[in-house]
Amino acid sequence: MRPFPSPLAALRRDAGGGVTILAAASMMACLGCLALAVDLGSIYFESRRLQGVADAAAIAAVADVVHADAAVRATVQANRLPEPVTQKVELGSWRADPAVPLAQRFTPSPSDRSAARVTLGTDARLYFGIVSLGRRHTPIQRKAIAARSNLASFSIGSRLAGLQGGIANALLSALAGSQVNLSVMDYNALAQADVDLLAFSDALRASLDLTAASYDQTLSADLTTGQALEAIAHALQDQGSTDAAAAVRKLLSTVAAAKPAALDKLIDLGPIGAQDHAVPGQYVKVNTFDMTRALLELANGNRQVALDLGASIPGITKTTVKLAIGDRPADSPWLAVTAKGEPVIRTAQTRVYIEVEVLPAGSLLGIANVRLPLFIELAAAEAKLSAIDCSNRRAGGATLLVRPSIGHAAIANLYPADISNHKQPLVEGPAPLVSVPLVTVTGQARVDLTAPVWKTVSFSPAEISARTVKSVSSDSLVQGLVLSLISGLNLNVNIIGLGIGTGPVGQLIGNTLAPVAPALDGLLNALTDLLGLHLGQADVRVNGVRCGAPALVA
Repeated sequence: MRPFPSPLAALRRDAGGGVTILAAASMMACLGCLALAVDLGSIYFESRRLQGVADAAAIAAVADVVHADAAVRATVQANRLPEPVTQKVELGSWRADPAVPLAQRFTPSPSDRSAARVTLGTDARLYFGIVSLGRRHTPIQRKAIAARSNLASFSIGSRLAGLQGGIANALLSALAGSQVNLSVMDYNALAQADVDLLAFSDALRASLDLTAASYDQTLSADLTTGQALEAIAHALQDQGSTDAAAAVRKLLSTVAAAKPAALDKLIDLGPIGAQDHAVPGQYVKVNTFDMTRALLELANGNRQVALDLGASIPGITKTTVKLAIGDRPADSPWLAVTAKGEPVIRTAQTRVYIEVEVLPAGSLLGIANVRLPLFIELAAAEAKLSAIDCSNRRAGGATLLVRPSIGHAAIANLYPADISNHKQPLVEGPAPLVSVPLVTVTGQARVDLTAPVWKTVSFSPAEISARTVKSVSSDSLVQGLVLSLISGLNLNVNIIGLGIGTGPVGQLIGNTLAPVAPALDGLLNALTDLLGLHLGQADVRVNGVRCGAPALVA
């Protein structure tokens, strides 16, 4: 007979009811997790709600910087948060530069108040926190930054009112590699119309069938000059510039459209480039002729042009022109948008060499023509935004900083004769003007065009609306450049190997060249105007100003 087990031993051996104990313990753990989830959900919900209020408050603050604190307070009160809210409002500037860490892009500033940083704090309710934490609320804080983006669009180098169709066709034909035959009306239509680069990029994206591509991705896509010109025409057509669109399509029918067009080397949209669409009122407009010419310059790999204008200028028996279009400063694009959304437009450095032969004014030189070699070297002209005036929210004004093209002009022979290498300085020497049996005449002259200085040019809302073009001149702009060179010619007359004074020979050369000087000035102006460069001048125009609505940036 077995002994009866003790109660404790029986309890140890008894397995009944173990599941109940484990279930009870698990239930307590689940209830704890549920309580934690409820409290965390409450904190998350209140944090999201507070963030929404902070976002709205930041937009309200930057929209009315004079009464920023009151605007934030009114926004908080309108949202009726369940707990009292503390607020901190900071005004300053926002730098939209991807290279700068996000936390460092806002800079408090008492003068530049184009951005606002709002910090709101309140308490989130805890439903079960009294058990674990001994309190019913926990503090939460959220920040938001909003900035006001004021944009202006402007152009530099459009001066085509007195356009000569023949010279323009010759230049574009040389750039395009095929015969271009546009009428003066076509060129005027191109010169008078602006194309929005964002609308152009949208048209290009659609034609290339790019889905959700940013502006930068669109401009860096593989495409041809023909596709780019067609997108320009499409954008012009959509904005109602039908004459300019027709002129671009006429140009498209004659150019070598299959040439590649590396638009990302031509245009840098900066912070706008990351967008895949334009916000309402946002645009970057440029002159259509300047855009098409820059596109053809890019397609012409060596950017060298040779023109034979023959005897098209009165009094001149032969005219040949060589152009060498160099690089822009630091290999910069033609148009760039800065981190502040401000475009900088640059013309290219250019060398122009013109050689003409002029019939002599008398019989002293026999049947020989007078040779006149003209050399013009121009550095880049630049323009950039200095300030945007949005004190009148309905119509803003703008101030540009403009640096006219500088350089010099000369009557000289060049050594080396190749003008295409802009990195190699040219040596100028006396040029043979007349060479007949027993008589040789050489001459040299030079005119410099000032030092590089930025000049301030302001445009009122009325001037912007009227599409006013303002010319900015260097301090030593020379009017009648060719005549100034001819007047300053240092002549050397050699007869039968003997150097003598200029005498009647020099007077005859002066009488021969002076009458053709105005025509040559006209030719120089036409060529440089077509290239977007002017002798010691820059023409600028503000196409429009947008005093932007505030937008969240962080």
